[in-house]
Amino acid sequence: MTLLAVGSASALLAPAREVAAAAAPAGKPVSPIPPSPKMRAEIEKQKKNTAGQLKVIRDHVLPPGSPMAFEFRPLGRRRK
Repeated sequence: MTLLAVGSASALLAPAREVAAAAAPAGKPVSPIPPSPKMRAEIEKQKKNTAGQLKVIRDHVLPPGSPMAFEFRPLGRRRK
């Protein structure tokens, strides 16, 4: 929920960034608004969780001869 609220606030500030970019002299890039500490912490937490999930998936060993997860079978043409 916190990330959603912070993301919404960032979306509201987007027009302000465009105005600042238009007012900035040409050739100087406008620095983006740095993420808040809460947003940085949430991003790091999500990166950690994603890395953990990928580790579990990659470490899972399927036994030889295990059934396939799915099999693609094209459907026949439907007749009217």
